Amino acid sequence: DDQAAIPTLERAVMTTIIDNLRADHGKLERLLRLFDGKPLSPDAPTSSKTALLLHALYYLTRFPDVNHHTLENRIAERLMQSHALAPQLANEIEAQHATLVYEGHELLDALESLVREENMSIEGVDLQLRLYGERLRHNMVFEELTLFPRAIASLDAADWAAIAEAAPAAGADPLFQTPVHERFAQLHSVIVR
Repeated sequence: DDQAAIPTLERAVMTTIIDNLRADHGKLERLLRLFDGKPLSPDAPTSSKTALLLHALYYLTRFPDVNHHTLENRIAERLMQSHALAPQLANEIEAQHATLVYEGHELLDALESLVREENMSIEGVDLQLRLYGERLRHNMVFEELTLFPRAIASLDAADWAAIAEAAPAAGADPLFQTPVHERFAQLHSVIVR
């Protein structure tokens, strides 16, 4: 059993990092449910759903894009350096993250323009929302199938220590940790139902 051969402290660091990333994926999936369902209403661009989506995108572009994806990129780089992950797979993960960052900011701007009733197509914004949600879901599945299993099987104590040390100093998650940041209180109450 490969897991039995891993020293206890190393397994604890690895388990903590991978388990936290997997838990983040579960939380992000709950958040992405907002992107599903009824499209935005052309009659009410400032609806409560639009406000929730604005908060969701603000969160996505300020917390997972900065902390979660950066940590996954470090794992991919470490795996690629040790030849445990093909460069094209590591590059794909990093490209997916870069696309999500770019599209998240573009979508946030589009939603804000919609709320200001600027000349935005509500159908176009709705399509962008759905595509962004599917891209993020694809990214999470891709990591679950490629990055995480290879990291568990291939990285040693020195790798995990370097990853943990180089990880960004993550503050408290403003949406999913207690206390929930005031800005996200309504969003939190909707997604934890």
